[in-house]
Amino acid sequence: MLEIALCAVAFVLALGGAAFVAWGSHDGAQPRTVRAVRLVRDDAVLGAATSAIAFAAMAIGRAFGPGAHGLAPAAWSAASCATGAFAAIGARAWRERLAPSSAEAGAIGEHVVIASALVIATAVAAAASHTLGDPQRLAPLLPQMVVAFALGCAALDAGERALPSVAAMVLGAYFFDANGATLRSAPSYASALGVVLFPLAAAALGAVGAIIAVLVRGSGRRLTIPGGVLALPAVAGAALALLGWTWQPFALCGALGATMTLVPALVRSEGRPREGAALLALGIAAIGSFAVARHAGLEHAGPFGVGVAAVAAESAALLDRRESGESAALADRQASALAAIAVGLAVLDGAVLARCARFAEALHAPASDPATLLAHCTTLHVAPARIDVSHPVTLVAALGALAACVLVREGTDLSSRLLSTGLVVVGVAVAAGAAHFGFHLGLESLAAGALASLLAAALFPSACSRSVAALVAASGLALGAAIA
Repeated sequence: MLEIALCAVAFVLALGGAAFVAWGSHDGAQPRTVRAVRLVRDDAVLGAATSAIAFAAMAIGRAFGPGAHGLAPAAWSAASCATGAFAAIGARAWRERLAPSSAEAGAIGEHVVIASALVIATAVAAAASHTLGDPQRLAPLLPQMVVAFALGCAALDAGERALPSVAAMVLGAYFFDANGATLRSAPSYASALGVVLFPLAAAALGAVGAIIAVLVRGSGRRLTIPGGVLALPAVAGAALALLGWTWQPFALCGALGATMTLVPALVRSEGRPREGAALLALGIAAIGSFAVARHAGLEHAGPFGVGVAAVAAESAALLDRRESGESAALADRQASALAAIAVGLAVLDGAVLARCARFAEALHAPASDPATLLAHCTTLHVAPARIDVSHPVTLVAALGALAACVLVREGTDLSSRLLSTGLVVVGVAVAAGAAHFGFHLGLESLAAGALASLLAAALFPSACSRSVAALVAASGLALGAAIA
C-alpha cells in the first residue's frame, strides 16, 4: 500500500498543479476547437471497438496457448483497453476544454491525466491479484493489462503519451522477476510493486517540475528554467522512494535521458550542427543508460535502464512539445526515439513473461521463484530474447510497419477512423501470425515493426505518421502478450 500511496501523493500534486496552471496561465495561444458531442461519441465507439479486438485477441491466444483456458484474462485486457480509451478522451477534454488559453497547461494536463488513469488501472489489477497484500510478487496478468491500456490510448491518437511509461513498466516487471531473490534479501529491499510503479511516479514528478518551470516563467522574472533541468531531481526522488538500494544506477539512467533533451538548446548553430548534436546525445543516452544499469550487476537491468531514461526524457520534453523552434522540436523527437528503443525491448520482455508463465502453467511447474523460472525458459528457448535483424522476415516486418506509417492516414469521421485502426491492428496481427507459423519469428517481427515505426516517426515526422506508429507499437505490445 505504501507504493500506491506514494504514487497517489505525486499525482495529487501533479493534477493540482496542472489545474492551477490552467487557471492562471495565459501564454497567448489560440484556443483549440472544442470537440462536439458527436466526436466524443465517435471516440467512445472507437474505444469500444478496440476493446473488443483486445478481448478477441486475448481469448484466441488463451484458447490456442498452453495452460488453463478461460475468458477472465481476456476480460481484464478488454477492461484495461477501455480504460486507456477513456483516459485518452479525458486527456483530450483537458487539453481542449479546460486549458484553451495555455498550450503548456494543456500538454501537462494531458500527460498527467493519462498517467493517473494508468496508476488507477495498475492499482485495481494489483488489488484483484492480491499484490497489495504481498508487494513482493507480481501477477502475470499485470503486464498484459498495462499493454492493453496503451492500445486503448493509441486507438484515440494518445499512444505517444502512454507508451514510454508502459514500456518501462513491462521492462521493470521482467527486471524484478529476474532478480527477485536478490532484491528481497538486500538491506533496503525493493518491492515488485514499487519497481513497476516507479515509471509512473517519475512521470508525475516530472510533470510537477514542468509546472514549476511554467510558474517561474510567468512570475515576471527574467529567469527561465528548462523543463529538463527539473526532470533530474524528479526522477532521482522517484527512484529513491520506490527502488530501494537500486536507486542510484537508475537515477543516473534517468539523468542521462533528461540531459539528452537539453543538448539541442545548448548548441547555438542551427541546422545540421544542431541535428548532429541531438543525434549524438540520443546515442549517448541510449548506450549510456544501458551500460550504467548493467553496471549494477543485476540480471536484465540494461533494458530497464533504457526504459527509465525514456520516461525521464518524456518528462523533460513535456514543455518542448508545445513550443516552437528547432531545439524544442529536436528535444521532442529525441524523447520519442529513445521511447522507440524502450518499446522494442518491452515487446520482447512482455512476450517472454506471458509465454514463460503459460509454459510453467502447462507443466505444473512451481512459480514461487520467478527468477529460476525465467532462467529455465531462457535456457529452453521458450521465448526470444533479442531481435534477429539478420533474418529477412524481421526486415520485411520492419518495412511493412514503415509502409503503414507512410500510407495510412488518420480519418476524420467514424467510419474512416474505424477502418484505419482496424487495418493497422489486423495487419500487424496477420503479419505476426504469418511470421510465427511460417518461420517461428512472430514475436521478433512484432518487436522489429514497433521499433522501426516509432524510430521512423521520431526521426522523419513529416513522412511518417506518429499516431499510426504509436498504434503499430501498441498493437505489437498487446499482441505479443496475447499470443505469446
